[in-house]
Amino acid sequence: MNKLLLLLGTCLCVPITVQAADWFEQNTPLTQTHQHLLEGDLPGTFSSLVEVWQLDENTNIKTHLNDLLMQALTVDCGKGLDNKEFPDWINAITIRRLTIQSPGRDAYQVLINASAKKDISDIRLTKWVDKPLSSDNSFTESDSDPVTDAEHNYVKRYNLNNEISKGLYRIDVTADDQSSWSAWVIFGDQKPYRTVRWASKDHWQVEKNALLNKFCPLPKLGVSVYDYVKGKYQEIWNHSYDSDYPSSLPADSLPPDRYVLAISMTQQRWQGPIIIEQSQVISKTYDVAAKQ
Repeated sequence: MNKLLLLLGTCLCVPITVQAADWFEQNTPLTQTHQHLLEGDLPGTFSSLVEVWQLDENTNIKTHLNDLLMQALTVDCGKGLDNKEFPDWINAITIRRLTIQSPGRDAYQVLINASAKKDISDIRLTKWVDKPLSSDNSFTESDSDPVTDAEHNYVKRYNLNNEISKGLYRIDVTADDQSSWSAWVIFGDQKPYRTVRWASKDHWQVEKNALLNKFCPLPKLGVSVYDYVKGKYQEIWNHSYDSDYPSSLPADSLPPDRYVLAISMTQQRWQGPIIIEQSQVISKTYDVAAKQ
């Protein structure tokens, strides 16, 4: 087994355009994953990865499968991984994993944003095998078109105790008329290209951690300001940046008061038609003093 893992690990270094030879003594889902990746067959790679995740709970194998997924993402940022398309009543789905860091507390969430032509009754994300993600969840409709009724937007929010782990998950979308669509989703453990931290009480700093994948969108910096209005925090200012990241708010952008300032760094990839985002958010109170 150790010799096989050593061989498989070595194969990761071989360019995937190389025609796969009869290198593997066994024909298993794991060896098939390597062969598909070497041949540039991304849907086959994804299908075999799903099968291995279903069959094997070995910790060492999980790390190895994560390495294979990361290698596959270097081809086209995941666009070719899954060829299962949305039905005609689903416009788009984005799955966003968030780590929210505030003074003295870290929080974790998974948000699923769906746009559809039909009314949706529920969206579920479960971990293999049929394990609920969290009982602390909500499902809401937002920003739908009241005139044409052609687009309905929904958000499923899961609040978690820990960061969601790498592995195999299932997304299920159910419409009011009982139409349904589902797909496998593989979450990886990827080192973020960029992170953000506080440099001082009113400045932040973006840090480079890894080389960018040229096929993926540039990491996006988001800046949001919240004010406490009628018993709850409401966003009153926001802006996003794909490059030339600022390190502070524009001068004189806010009147004197106490706010909450949230800075996010988001990187994006695909799994076929699904957009998968990973976001780090840092937040703190932010005081704007009156000028003397």
